[in-house]
Amino acid sequence: MPHWTKKFFIDEEKYWHALMDAGWKQAPAQARAIAKILKRNGIKHGQVLELCCGNGRISTNLAKQGYRVTGIDLSPAYIEDAKKRARKIGVRPEYVCGDVRRFNRLVKGKFDAVYTIWTAIGYYDRKTDERIFKMVARRLYKNGLFMILQTMSREWLLNHYCHAIYDETDKYLILHRGKFDRIHSQNIEHWYFYEKRGKDLKFVTDMELPLRIYSQHEITEMAEGAGLKFTAAFNNLLLLNPPDPVTPQINMVFQKP
Repeated sequence: MPHWTKKFFIDEEKYWHALMDAGWKQAPAQARAIAKILKRNGIKHGQVLELCCGNGRISTNLAKQGYRVTGIDLSPAYIEDAKKRARKIGVRPEYVCGDVRRFNRLVKGKFDAVYTIWTAIGYYDRKTDERIFKMVARRLYKNGLFMILQTMSREWLLNHYCHAIYDETDKYLILHRGKFDRIHSQNIEHWYFYEKRGKDLKFVTDMELPLRIYSQHEITEMAEGAGLKFTAAFNNLLLLNPPDPVTPQINMVFQKP
């Protein structure tokens, strides 16, 4: 049976595409914050890899900061859109279409930094993510950084869980109905997409999104298991302020010794 990511990001990619397009508004500020983290750690330029880059909202803007960026994503449609947007902006990131679980076969060389953003880990399971962390560690230069950014926090989710929420884009209204499997630490949501037609809504599709949700200590365990050391954590990516117990997002930085 195909993994859920195939339906979500390939077969019916246009629905998630609409949410990514909405994210472009905040992407320049997010890219500047990432560049600030890199510069604080002595990486003023160099090779950077984004895992699960989508249609390039962060990688393209990070390239504008002077970094040589490679982005990898499962979706051919997102990769093509990323290339078009980069050309229009006038930067030249390298975009590769492929499965992040095998990114070591798809990109060459080493990197000064690797990052994921917007809960781009947890698509599979902990064993798979541990393997990805180890691949990342092998591809980092000495003192290179691995950044886990804007990833959903298990602690916050359990304390603020809502079984029914919604998102909205210019074209769609998305209803989310979820349940949290505490035994496997998996948030299982069913997404219902409705197309806006004036004042009316027309149901167009529904998809299930099961995400493995991590605590900060679990991410730290995986990173340290890959040979990386904890460097910093932030409450908010844009503010880069110290973490607190009620932060909804995990922003953590690890370094290769």
